Amino acid sequence: MWNEFFTDQVVVVAGGAAGIGGAAVIVFARAGAITVILDYDDVAGQGLADQLTGEGYRAFFRHCDVSSETEVTGAFDWVETHCGPPDVVYANAGVEWTKDVRHTSLDEWNRVVAINLTGVFLVSRAALLSMCPRNKGAIVVTSSPHALATVPDAGAYAASKGGAHALVNALALEGAPFGVRVNGIVPGTIDTPMVRREAEAARDPEAQLAFMVLAHPLGRLGQPNDVAQVALFLASPLASFVTGAMYAVDGGLMAALPAGPAMTYNAE
Repeated sequence: MWNEFFTDQVVVVAGGAAGIGGAAVIVFARAGAITVILDYDDVAGQGLADQLTGEGYRAFFRHCDVSSETEVTGAFDWVETHCGPPDVVYANAGVEWTKDVRHTSLDEWNRVVAINLTGVFLVSRAALLSMCPRNKGAIVVTSSPHALATVPDAGAYAASKGGAHALVNALALEGAPFGVRVNGIVPGTIDTPMVRREAEAARDPEAQLAFMVLAHPLGRLGQPNDVAQVALFLASPLASFVTGAMYAVDGGLMAALPAGPAMTYNAE
């Protein structure tokens, strides 16, 4: 079914070398898209492109630090020249941060905001500049539950994701007159290298992972493909009347009050 929508479409995934972005690259490529991976991790990005090319799909890697205006502009110029104008852009690049505000330096703050918020701005701006004159296109942005509710040691991360969350609304309004749709995804705890690093930083990594699982009513961590499938939907014509929306892919995380472990009960 997805091939009907994405064959020969140009799809750009920022932060596409691994995790959620890597899963998105795979599903778009296997749906027939000409898929471009933008990432600062050259080894993982080129490796994924080579893997998909070896499977007979069209995937390309371009080094890009999304916090750099020059690199983002250059990457999109390369896409236009070598692949054609982008039909779908997924602004997924992000960096984790676990330190309270009192102990976060200005340089550390600026780095998190530069990647998680300014990066979304730069990637989305480049997408809009290409899509609006053509009166078509879809942009997807990865937000976070931390945009709505957070923890004591994630101030910079929460602020950056809150900004990205709000930016989706503004981008949706700007794109709407041109038929360009902009939507966001709010993933729960997804089993990615980023989450594994976060768990490893805890005193008891296994206990931290178990706690993460317990926080989700569905009783498991999300998988990158869980999020990628929703990105595929939001980018497709099936979501043609959806813009300015934030889709939770969180296993029920944000539906639950922080009341401790789930109670057992007789479901019959």
